[in-house]
Amino acid sequence: MEKIIITLIVGLIGGYTGIKLNIPAGAMIGSMIFVGVYNIFTSSCYMPTNFKLVAQVIIGCAVGLNFTKESVLGLKDIIIPSIILVIGLTTLSIVLGYIIHKFTGLDLQTALFSSAPGGLADMTIMSEAFGAQTHIVALLHLIRLTTVLTVLPAVIKILTSGVLKSIPN
Repeated sequence: MEKIIITLIVGLIGGYTGIKLNIPAGAMIGSMIFVGVYNIFTSSCYMPTNFKLVAQVIIGCAVGLNFTKESVLGLKDIIIPSIILVIGLTTLSIVLGYIIHKFTGLDLQTALFSSAPGGLADMTIMSEAFGAQTHIVALLHLIRLTTVLTVLPAVIKILTSGVLKSIPN
């Protein structure tokens, strides 16, 4: 019980720090980093499996809250882009996961979850349920998230400024 309490306290401190530092997904990333570092140095963190199941339910509830009658009715306007995104991202993710598996020696499940286009928390929790190496999935998604949040805004700004407007249709 003591290890659980210590893990939760370290996680709360990390989550609070992540929020205060305005880190994207700071609560999760901060707690993950603090607990990870603390566990590396002490090997005294622990979280029972049933806590992980509760976390999955809570994340499922949080995602479900995004669905409203209006959002579902609005799908008719974006059905074609949605289909293109789903097929394209799924195909590219599977291909990328397979390439990562072949070239790095990571097991296929870990490579596929690491390349999946989902959120860090969602993919990490799902990967745990499938027996993948969750620490690797979490780290690769953290790197992806950090890169997307730092590089993509600049790329979008460049592409939506005069650069694309000067290219004929």
